[in-house]
Amino acid sequence: MKKKNLYLSSALLIVLFPFLNFSYQVFRGVSVSFVHSFERHASFNFQMRPLFQKYIHFHLTDFWIVGLMLGAFLLKEVRFKDLFFNRHSRFLTLYSGVAFLSILFSSFSNYFYQYTTLINLIIAFLSFPLIYLLFSKRTDLMIPILYAFVGIATLECLIGVGQFLAQQSLGLRFLAEPQITPYMENIAIYPLTEGNRALFDKLPWIPEGQTNSLRSLGTFDHPNIFGAYLSIALFLSYMLFITTTKKGCRIALLFLIPLHIMTLGLTFSRSAIFASMVGTLAFFTLGFVKRKMFSEKERKSFYLLTLLISAGFFLALFVLFEQLIARGGFIHYNELASASDSERLLHYRLALMLFISHPLLGIGFNSYALFPYETIHPSLEGANPTGMFPHNIYLQIASETGAIGLILFFLFIASILLLMRKRELTPLRLTLGSIFFIFLMLGLVDHFLWVYNSGRLMFFLFSGLFAASLKNRKSQQAFSLA
Repeated sequence: MKKKNLYLSSALLIVLFPFLNFSYQVFRGVSVSFVHSFERHASFNFQMRPLFQKYIHFHLTDFWIVGLMLGAFLLKEVRFKDLFFNRHSRFLTLYSGVAFLSILFSSFSNYFYQYTTLINLIIAFLSFPLIYLLFSKRTDLMIPILYAFVGIATLECLIGVGQFLAQQSLGLRFLAEPQITPYMENIAIYPLTEGNRALFDKLPWIPEGQTNSLRSLGTFDHPNIFGAYLSIALFLSYMLFITTTKKGCRIALLFLIPLHIMTLGLTFSRSAIFASMVGTLAFFTLGFVKRKMFSEKERKSFYLLTLLISAGFFLALFVLFEQLIARGGFIHYNELASASDSERLLHYRLALMLFISHPLLGIGFNSYALFPYETIHPSLEGANPTGMFPHNIYLQIASETGAIGLILFFLFIASILLLMRKRELTPLRLTLGSIFFIFLMLGLVDHFLWVYNSGRLMFFLFSGLFAASLKNRKSQQAFSLA
C-alpha cells in the first residue's frame, strides 16, 4: 500500500506540476542582507537587476520532490548510489559539484544567495532519477499517466482560450495562475492593429482604445513555457489516438487534438510552434519508415492522424491569420519580431564572450544576469540593464559553468540518446523521443527549460520517462492498458 502511494505521488507530480507552481519566498530579511553584504564587498560597482530574483525561494514541487525521495529511500525502492550515480544522473551530480565550484571561484562567491539557487537546481535534477528509476520498474503505469496528462492539458487549453478571450487572467489563483493584464510591465503581448482588432471589437468586455493583446499562458509563467507544455500534450495525443482501442477515447481525441493546436497558436510562441511542426514532421517520417511497429489498425489511425493534424493547423492559421501577422515572425517579419530576435542575438554574443573569457568554470552559476560586462570590454557597460538571460540553455550553461559544465550536460543528453541504438522502436519511445527532441530544439532559442521551475520540471520529468522507456526492453507491454 505504501509503495502504491509512492507511485501515485510520482504520477501526480508528472500530471499536476502545472498547478503546483506556487513559490514561497522565505528568509526575505536574510536575502536582503545577502544583497547589502555583497554590495559592500564586491570588487566592482554592483547593481541589482530588475528581473533578477533576489529572494530565497522554493516551490511546492520542491517539497514534493524531496518528499518523494525520502519515501523512495524508506521503502527501499531506490538506493543512494542508483539515485545520484546511475548511468544518467551521475552527470547531473557531477554538474552540481562543478556549479558549486563555479560560484566559489567567481566574482559572486560572497553573494550567498547564489548557493541557494543551486539547491533549487539540484532538487529539479532529483526529479529525473526518481522518475527514471521508479518507472523503469513500472512501465505499465506510463499509459494511464499520459492519458491523465492529456486530460489536464485539455483543462489548461480551456484556461488559455479563456485568457485570450477575456484578455486577462481568470482568477484561478488556486491553480497557480499568474494574475496578468495587457497593461502590466514585462508581460508577453503583441500589438493590436487595424487588421487584427476586429475580433476584439466584437467582445463587449474589451475596453475601447486597448492597444495590446495578451498572449495565452495558462497557469505558467510565460506563453513560451505554455507552448512547450502544449507541444508535449500534442505528441501524447498523437500516440494515444494511434494506439487506443477505446472508441470513446478516439472520438474525444478527434476534438482535443485541434483544440491543442489552436491553443498552441494562442500562445504565439514562435519557438514552440516551429519546434512542434519540425517535431511532428520527424514523428511522422520516422513513424512511416518504421511503420511495422504499428499493427494494421494502428497504421490506419496513423494515416488518419496526418489528415487531422493538417486540418488542425490550417484551422488555426485561418482563425488566427490576422493575429499572427500582428505578432510577426510567422507569416511575415515585423518590428516586434525583429526587436525580439535582435535581443536574442545580443545575448548569444554576450554569453559567447563570457564563455571565451572564462572557459573552464565560467562566470559562476546563475550569474549571467548580474555579471559586470564592462570587465570584459568597456564598451559593454550596461549591456544587460534589466537582467535578461541568454535565451539559449547551452550558451547559458557554457557561460556560467564553463566547458566542464557544458560537457557534463551534453554527456547527460548523450547517455539517454545512446540507449536508442540498442532498443526496438515502439510508439511510446517514438513519442517520448520526439518530445525529447523538441526540448533540445527549444533549448537553442529559449532559457525556460533551465531557468524557470516549471520549465526545468518539464524537461527532467519527461527526460526521466524517456530514459525509463528505453531501459526496459518490454516497455511495449505498457500498451496493454491502452
